[in-house]
Amino acid sequence: MSVDLVGAKGGAAYTPSDSAVIARQTRGFQVAVAGNVALGYADGSTAVWPGCAAGVIHPHFGFTRILATGTTATGIVVAF
Repeated sequence: MSVDLVGAKGGAAYTPSDSAVIARQTRGFQVAVAGNVALGYADGSTAVWPGCAAGVIHPHFGFTRILATGTTATGIVVAF
């Protein structure tokens, strides 16, 4: 595995939105309060990832949105 694909180079708190696009390449996310996280992708597809645990970095490359609809987890930080 390439070093470029391991870990995060930065992060930012994120409020889920059904329309806002994350401008940077994403590497994953972490939540403070467990729940579902709905992700949107560049091709227009979406997926709800159920039961995301709190305090764990969920490696997930390439999502462009964290949707408000379908997301129940809170305290979201996106890893870049």
